Amino acid sequence: MKSASRRETAWGIAVVLAVIFAIAAHVAIVEGFHQPLFGAWLSLVPLAGLLASAVRRWRRPRAMLVAAITAVAAVWLGWPLIEHHFASMFFAEHAGANLVLAIVFGHTLLGNREALCTRFARLLHGTLPAEVERYTRQVTAAWTIFFAVMFVLSCALYLGGDLAAWSLFANIASPVLVAAMFVVEYLVRYRVLPNWERTGVLGGIRAFARHFAAAQLEAPR
Repeated sequence: MKSASRRETAWGIAVVLAVIFAIAAHVAIVEGFHQPLFGAWLSLVPLAGLLASAVRRWRRPRAMLVAAITAVAAVWLGWPLIEHHFASMFFAEHAGANLVLAIVFGHTLLGNREALCTRFARLLHGTLPAEVERYTRQVTAAWTIFFAVMFVLSCALYLGGDLAAWSLFANIASPVLVAAMFVVEYLVRYRVLPNWERTGVLGGIRAFARHFAAAQLEAPR
């Protein structure tokens, strides 16, 4: 029970920090010309988190050291450019993340590959009935389309020149839309598979985490 409580507390803290970051990022982008230093540092937070996550999974100390040194050198050399164009950093991170997710989900639909959501469901439940496999494949396609649309909208708003509208979409609307997608999927699953064991949003996230933990163990050392 204590471990479950700690996990819930950790998730709560993560959500609060994510909300604070989203609001701070929006303010930095809208008011960026007045405080470019703050926006520049803030734009590096997602990249720093991604690098830290990758480094934690690596099992080669030398590669970790080289990656860290390379990242620090790149920031140091490119700092003037980052400071003057930090909004473009935010855009690259948002659009790039949605494009990568669309590819990650979409490529598992090609050929006879196991769809990504099917893999998650199998991690949670083991053997799956045929109707569940069909449903999870359709869910994978839905997430692929969702992330592809998010990528297109991000590009259209940013390249269209309305920075404030893009920031609202990227920093405020996007997390809400992702949460709404989870809720809609759960409601559809409840209707389409009424007799199937229910797994909420947190269960799906745990399956996602277990999937990448397994990938880490299988990676060459």
